[in-house]
Amino acid sequence: MGKINLEEFVWFDLGPKPPEMMINVSETGGFTFNRPAREALPSHIKIGILPDGKRVCVVEDPASGYTLPKSGTVTRPELVEHIVSAGVVLPARYSMRQEGNAWVAELQAPTAKKRPPAKNPRKISKSAEESILKELKDGGRR
Repeated sequence: MGKINLEEFVWFDLGPKPPEMMINVSETGGFTFNRPAREALPSHIKIGILPDGKRVCVVEDPASGYTLPKSGTVTRPELVEHIVSAGVVLPARYSMRQEGNAWVAELQAPTAKKRPPAKNPRKISKSAEESILKELKDGGRR
C-alpha cells in the first residue's frame, strides 16, 4: 500500500451538531416547541397552520397577549384537531427554521415505532409434543 493522498478525501467537520428547532405534536394533544425553538421564538406569538396540516407558521404578535409557556407546550385542542382533520398522523414532528420575521415548520416523515422484541416461544416437553401430534393425526378427537 502506497502513501495516502489526503487531498483525495472528502472531509467532514464533525463538530457539535447545531441545535434543530422542532415542534412535536403528541397523541395527547400537546403542541410542544423544543428548547432551541423556545429560545429563538419571541415571547408573544400566534400560530398558523396550512389547510393540509403540513406547514406551521409562527409569528410574533404582541397584541395577542398569548405568551409561550416556559415548558414550550401549547395546549390548544383546535391546533391539534386541525392537523388531525387534515390527515396528519400523531405523533407528528415538524422541523422549524426562521424565514425573515416568521418561523416556518415543515412536517417530517413519521418514524417507525420500535416493536418490542418477540418473546421466545416456550419449549414444550417431548411427551406434550407427541400428544399434540397424535391429536392432530386423529383429527382433533380425544
